[in-house]
Amino acid sequence: MRNFVKKMWSDVVLGVLFVVSGFVKAVDPVGFSYKIEEYLGMFQLSSWREFSVSFSVLLCVAEMTLGMLLLLRLWRRVTAVTVTLFILGFTILTYLIYIDPYGGINECGCFGEAIHLSNGATFAKNILLLVVAGIHSWNVFRQAKNNFNYRQIGLTIGVLVMAFFVPLYSYFYLPPFDFLPYNVGTKIEAKNVVRLYDSGFNDVSETVFVGGKPTYMIGLKEKITPEKSGKLAALHEEYEKGKINLFVATSQGGIAIPGCSDVPVYFMDNVMLKSILRTAAGVVAFANGRIVGKWNLLYTPYRFDGGYGEELSGERWKRGAFFGVLLVMGVLLFYGRKKMEE
Repeated sequence: MRNFVKKMWSDVVLGVLFVVSGFVKAVDPVGFSYKIEEYLGMFQLSSWREFSVSFSVLLCVAEMTLGMLLLLRLWRRVTAVTVTLFILGFTILTYLIYIDPYGGINECGCFGEAIHLSNGATFAKNILLLVVAGIHSWNVFRQAKNNFNYRQIGLTIGVLVMAFFVPLYSYFYLPPFDFLPYNVGTKIEAKNVVRLYDSGFNDVSETVFVGGKPTYMIGLKEKITPEKSGKLAALHEEYEKGKINLFVATSQGGIAIPGCSDVPVYFMDNVMLKSILRTAAGVVAFANGRIVGKWNLLYTPYRFDGGYGEELSGERWKRGAFFGVLLVMGVLLFYGRKKMEE
């Protein structure tokens, strides 16, 4: 056991940290892309903002991949060097943020919305990790070089599939859970009340969620085409029948839904809209004072067999399936690693 700890402690520490850091960002790649946009603005690269989501996905994938390779002890020398260079790059970046006289970036976003660290604490953390990475590289290069095994290629492909699965699923189907106060299942209270305003900037929040009916918010950050608006036909039909409340929330003027001119349009603070809905166009369901569902407009699953306002159980099942898939993939990877040693 002592020999195991001596040889493996740096793999475990760095591996777990990279997997956790990558995962908490990967479940919310759009949210992390907002932080990347801040970095691009800091370095006068705002013209690259259209690639922020792509950068977000790739960075999350890189972190999770490196973490899994460390835990599985695959390609040890290449992984050790890559991890050290990775940490070195972010140490330099966080130092630049720390000494930035304008304070344009409040915190690095290393752990997404899960954990917030000051710039000073982040820089100190990276210095410590750089030391650990250096010790890890030294130990790896001192140990005997691993013999090549064809299973390493298969395991590496499995790691990449797992790493890409998380952010891509979260991008297309929205985060299975998030660390903001508007997660599916969250009760709407005073601390996270949804504020809406009409064209005269009058607060109409109290008049929207009325009648004891399920309420559906169509969140729009950009104009949508008639083809996309067709996804809302079932919702619009139920609204016309008076079975549900329905409204559009946006942070900019001039936005309407083709074919749904009778649906009221309200304004919402841009930060709140981004916090509630991590997609350019989507639907949020409210029932019994809770958020019971969220969907990317392109993947809105209407109609619901269980009835409107009763989506929460389905969303919980979807969340369970997401983690079930990850668990199975993880077990298969570690089983494959064990077979490789035999």
